[in-house]
Amino acid sequence: MEDFIGNNAKFIIQWGQLIAATIIITAIFLLYLLGKNNKYFLPKGFLTYVIAIILIFLILICGMAFTKVTRMKPRVSVVLNALEVLHNKPAPSFDFNLLADDSKKNISDYKGKIILLNYWATWCAPCIKEMPELNRLQKKYQDQGLVIIALSDEDKETLMKFANKKPFIVSAAYSKEFNWADIQSERPMTFLINREGIIVDYFTGGYDYAFFESKIINYLNN
Repeated sequence: MEDFIGNNAKFIIQWGQLIAATIIITAIFLLYLLGKNNKYFLPKGFLTYVIAIILIFLILICGMAFTKVTRMKPRVSVVLNALEVLHNKPAPSFDFNLLADDSKKNISDYKGKIILLNYWATWCAPCIKEMPELNRLQKKYQDQGLVIIALSDEDKETLMKFANKKPFIVSAAYSKEFNWADIQSERPMTFLINREGIIVDYFTGGYDYAFFESKIINYLNN
């Protein structure tokens, strides 16, 4: 469910309430049709009861979905709008430290490379799920100029504990300065930056190797 919401955040925020409300209204109308000619509007027959139960279940699920979207819409809309402002603009400068040797870097240091900047956290399940995919991608394409930076706002000790269990091939890093699009708990978030330092794409949610490969391949070949 987290993957679905993250991967389809824009669509869900724009259309989620309308879709959920439409399903609820339709289901209520069908329930009315099932029982309108019966005493107390109770359905008759086994099959009709099964259909009624399914419709009630659907109403409950869509009601919860409507509530969830309503609750998250104000915050996520702010982030999505800010991401659109960053799109096709130069990547804003910020400093970070590499986990491997604690050296200080700036995103501008990687100009001339294709960068996947993956903002993640050790508490984020979709982030952990996609990290092996990013490691695999880095291993295959590092000689072609790909740099994957796995950036977190967590402290070095927390990240080291994670790395001891699941070693990084990507460039693991940490920073408290990163504030693109005012991202807070919205993880994972990945930015694709071309060789000129322009943010050419961004991806909300977690993805697999094939997805990321399809997004970077044209930039690596140019």
